Amino acid sequence: MRPCSSRLRRVLFVLGSGKSPALEVFEAVAQQRSTSVDLQHLAEMAAGRRRSLTLCTPMQMVPEIVRSLAYSNVAVYQVQLLEE
Repeated sequence: MRPCSSRLRRVLFVLGSGKSPALEVFEAVAQQRSTSVDLQHLAEMAAGRRRSLTLCTPMQMVPEIVRSLAYSNVAVYQVQLLEE
């Protein structure tokens, strides 16, 4: 994962499930130029071994990610801004 710049913030998402709908949302988010996601974490999520994910993204993307997860019927247990 590339380092977070001053415009980007590290955000932790803890989910009820790491299965396909959540994976699809985070794969779409990873395509955004301003967002970075650890590809190993996505692979672990796809294998069902991970229900949390940390990514670097602009703060204005966080509500959109949560909406996309909710629309896909994925329970969001926690969203936490991590200290840098």
